[in-house]
Amino acid sequence: MAHVAGLLASAVVSAVGNKLGSAIGDEVTMLCNFKDDLKDMKDTLQYMEAALKDAERRSVSEELVRLWLNQLKNAAYDISYMLDEFQAN
Repeated sequence: MAHVAGLLASAVVSAVGNKLGSAIGDEVTMLCNFKDDLKDMKDTLQYMEAALKDAERRSVSEELVRLWLNQLKNAAYDISYMLDEFQAN
């Protein structure tokens, strides 16, 4: 009877170990994906910065560019705020 109990305990420990390993793997995958997302956001901000510089030159004479520039700046501030919140937590 003790042999059966030992086998059952071993099976339970093995199942818990498998679940733990899966959870750890999922966590690592999530962190890697999040790092990729952060890199994508950084790249986007660099493109936005270049577009802002060009738009600032054009906004002197073009009303549409001035409006677009305002919206783009607001989006950049929102992304910057999200990154600050992430770093704070």
